[in-house]
Amino acid sequence: MNLTETDLELVEALREDGRASFESLAGRVGLSRKAVRSRVLRLFDDGVLRVVATVRPEFDGIHATAHLSVGVTGARRDDVARMLADQGETVFVSIVSGRAGVVAEIRTTDLRRLGNVVDRLRGAEGVTRVETLVYTDVVKEPHLPPPRAAAGTDPAVDHLDRTLVDLLRADGRTSYADLAAHVGLSAAATRARVRNLLDLGVVRIVTLVNPTRLGRSFMTGFALDLAGKARDVLHRIEEIGAVDFLALTLGTADAVGTVVTTTVEDTIAVLDRIGTMDGVVGLRSWTHLRLVQERYGTVGG
Repeated sequence: MNLTETDLELVEALREDGRASFESLAGRVGLSRKAVRSRVLRLFDDGVLRVVATVRPEFDGIHATAHLSVGVTGARRDDVARMLADQGETVFVSIVSGRAGVVAEIRTTDLRRLGNVVDRLRGAEGVTRVETLVYTDVVKEPHLPPPRAAAGTDPAVDHLDRTLVDLLRADGRTSYADLAAHVGLSAAATRARVRNLLDLGVVRIVTLVNPTRLGRSFMTGFALDLAGKARDVLHRIEEIGAVDFLALTLGTADAVGTVVTTTVEDTIAVLDRIGTMDGVVGLRSWTHLRLVQERYGTVGG
């Protein structure tokens, strides 16, 4: 879709605060509340963005996460991508250029279940190979709440808190009145619970923007071979603003990440900067052509 400057300003405002009211958004862009509401709903309907609640995987008992690069026969690429998207353990699927036709992120309760998912995928029609990178440490992740400061500090949550989290996962902009109706509390009490969950870092409201729908963004994945102390290298890479995601991994590469830029030239410059850093001995990249699924607010399996 063709986005106007006003649309882009609304996207940026919702990135800053996914629960911003239509009134506040209207004041920011200088339009009426009705006009802003219409524009925002169109952005949602056209798949440009979604507002959801996310929690750290451990909240759901998720302890194994991996990046999969899936080689496919050309005619079956879309079918394989859709099949992956239908798996309960899959939180991200994208059709890409490069050696792999499809990449995905899988979250499971443990490594055994992760292995079972990969085994099923290997047997799927059209799949020629599966390369697995298991995350050992997520260094940079824009969607998740910050990790707890120390072990044993996870706050207690009850069934009402979990119900609120699940409702916000489906729609992070659900009003406090609607949330209250579902849990049987007053709007004020519901608001206080949600604010407490946010303040404790149990949940985070995020705006998921599909870069491939903006028309001005380029999303590129990369995998690294490293020498020396990997964490030291990644901490330097983490400081690059265009690096949107970064994780240490075990498998065919030592790290995996994502770069989001506004031009091809910027993408090349960032990848060149990463590839020439001390400690980086190999870099391979792929371009995201179409996001098939992004559901970081949901539970894996």
